[in-house]
Amino acid sequence: MLRGLYTAVSAMQTTQKKLDVSSNNMANVNTTGFKKDVLISESFPEVLVKKINGSLPAEPYIGTLQVEVERDGEGFRLSTESGYFMAEGPLGTSHSSFTSFAVDEEGYLKTFTRDLHGRIDTREGNYILDANGNRILIEGNDIEVTQQGQVAANGQIVANLVTRPGFNTIGTINSGLRMEKIQTYFTQGTMEETGNSLDLAIEGNGFFKVNTPMGEMYTRNGNFTLDNNGEIVTKEGYHLIGQLGSILIEEDFDIKDFRIGEDGAIVLNNQVIDFIDMINITNVNVLRKHGEGFYRVAEGGEIEAEPFEGRVLQGYLEASNINPVAEMVNMITVLRAYESNQKVVQAYDEILQKAVNEIGRV
Repeated sequence: MLRGLYTAVSAMQTTQKKLDVSSNNMANVNTTGFKKDVLISESFPEVLVKKINGSLPAEPYIGTLQVEVERDGEGFRLSTESGYFMAEGPLGTSHSSFTSFAVDEEGYLKTFTRDLHGRIDTREGNYILDANGNRILIEGNDIEVTQQGQVAANGQIVANLVTRPGFNTIGTINSGLRMEKIQTYFTQGTMEETGNSLDLAIEGNGFFKVNTPMGEMYTRNGNFTLDNNGEIVTKEGYHLIGQLGSILIEEDFDIKDFRIGEDGAIVLNNQVIDFIDMINITNVNVLRKHGEGFYRVAEGGEIEAEPFEGRVLQGYLEASNINPVAEMVNMITVLRAYESNQKVVQAYDEILQKAVNEIGRV
């Protein structure tokens, strides 16, 4: 009974956080360059449920072991009805009838996500365990997985992935949900023409660099202006960084003689005076939001950058990438989930109250 109460309460806490994230998205629908946030939740470890002194012992694993193997680029996706795969995460060891993994930089098998370019990223993944509960270390990336759940490296079997517990195992159960992280979606927003020569938008992947009192930060909000010194700054007063430092424009320049090229070139009186120092960050998962439209590198994180291949559009601003209708539907769905779990908690509370007041008298 108490397990169900804990499960319902954890779901309420998680849905409350989801509602907060969705509400923040809705509040920033009209914020230039804003990127949508999504709360990623995870279940507590799936533990095996076993029958004790059952009169009809179940024997679900006496048949032939069969694993469905799907190659996903450099990774694998596996599923089976003949046992369980094990994974080791921050909360403990979990059992599941399906899994996905790739080889990380150290040679271990880990679950993965994908970056902006669709490449496999195992840095925040969970370790895949063998049937004995040990982490699996592979030499090289030349691996195969057989239909019996065996991992072969360089033609040699190095691990068995499927664990087949005893006859009295009837399934798995977890203790609810928790928030794992908040993920930012860096998809392109629509371009809105403004006609302002200091309004800039990035078409493609990339960020503007700005110099702030907290250090260098990144943004896609190209709503710039000039300060009293004739330097290009954000509306907060942060300097836009060029290849020569802050970008200084002549105090009494003629707007007709000023333009910014698609490659970020600052052209004044037909002379290139500087280039905007653009950066294309591929591992955007290390970025954390800081204020309105700015991003900083997470503590301990390192940026992986590639040459900027997008275009800088002068006289345009990038709108947020939020679909207000879809976001509103999501908010309603999350709210209904919260209310459903709330009713479950109320039902458990009534049962416990009856147990205390009535069963105790018997």
